[in-house]
Amino acid sequence: HAPACVSACVTRARLPAAARCFVPHRAMSAAVTTREVDVSGVVDLDLLQGELDAARGQVEMWCAQRELSMKQQVAAHKTNMMDSEESYVRLVEKEKDLALSGEELARRKEHERGALESLREEAVSAKELGEGLPQQLLALREQVRNEEHELTKRDESLQSEAAMEQRTLDAHVTAVEAYKQRLGLRFEINPADESLRFYFAKVDPTNHAREFMVAVRVQPQGGYELVDADPDIEVFTALLEQANVSDNLSLFVRQTRLEFRKLVAAEEVAAAQRRAEAQLLEMPPLPPTEMEPAPKELRVLGEDMVPL
Repeated sequence: HAPACVSACVTRARLPAAARCFVPHRAMSAAVTTREVDVSGVVDLDLLQGELDAARGQVEMWCAQRELSMKQQVAAHKTNMMDSEESYVRLVEKEKDLALSGEELARRKEHERGALESLREEAVSAKELGEGLPQQLLALREQVRNEEHELTKRDESLQSEAAMEQRTLDAHVTAVEAYKQRLGLRFEINPADESLRFYFAKVDPTNHAREFMVAVRVQPQGGYELVDADPDIEVFTALLEQANVSDNLSLFVRQTRLEFRKLVAAEEVAAAQRRAEAQLLEMPPLPPTEMEPAPKELRVLGEDMVPL
């Protein structure tokens, strides 16, 4: 039974209190006597083995719990380290941002210091200018009065010019209306060829509504060119050239109306001649008449005027 005693001594810390008390007793019994003792009826080996297994399970559970706790602590430590590193990175970035902000604030401060110095210089200049301000105000007031006087005179002049232009415009409108009513003259602008068209009515005594037309257009180099005429008369080109030389378009208009009047007069003469010829054809033939005798020769002045 020596091996059993040694095993009991080795695992004494794991045994329950009854076993721990019993093991020294067995050792003492072995030391006192060397005769064999049957202890099978004293110690229940199965119970002891069960207690040993239970103690081993508790120890293993305790070890597993400790290992799990250590792993959890390691994971927590790693998480804390990662959080610390992230915090460190954020702090470094924040430090950089603060450094940039500090540089920007320093530049702004320098700029504001320069602006402040400039404002101080302007204040000094304004103070120096303020000393002579009353004299400058007097000069400016005098200048304003002079300008108001000039503006008043100019306004009066412009009003008089506007009144004169209005009178001239009214006169032109009246003249155009008079030309239209009395002479049958009206003006139109043709947007197709940008020509100025003059229409003449009351030219033909037999038909006052009959209109004659002539159209001219301004040339880019200056002057006028003939665009159209109804009826067309060859002399219009020469008349327009004279108007370009004299720069007198109204003279061309008057001469154009005169040419239309000549054309109507020629038409009237031709119509009268045709009517006379028709009347001659319709008249009966005249009876024959005897020829009168030829007059006798007279004497020279101063002599007797009696026929020879």
